Amino acid sequence: MGYTQEGIGYQGTDTSKQAALSNVDSKLSIRDQVHELLSSSKIPLSTEQIATRLNKPYVSVQPRLSELSNANMVKDSGHRGTTQWGKSCILWSVKEDK
Repeated sequence: MGYTQEGIGYQGTDTSKQAALSNVDSKLSIRDQVHELLSSSKIPLSTEQIATRLNKPYVSVQPRLSELSNANMVKDSGHRGTTQWGKSCILWSVKEDK
């Protein structure tokens, strides 16, 4: 996976890279919203829960979590939830500064 200068991830296709490079401010805004939500949450949250609370599509939230994880800003809490499909999923939390 490649990353833009702003840290936005994209797959190895020209269309994915173009999408990552377009409308950068909006993508960063979603990433900031995800981080802010996790920072203010008293409990770890799943990607689905984050998407629902932010009223954003899952497909917009999941890559932002990957970016935040790669930047060491969020982490797998070690707890698991259940997706709408009954599968186990990671519950995310903010990575505390030490």
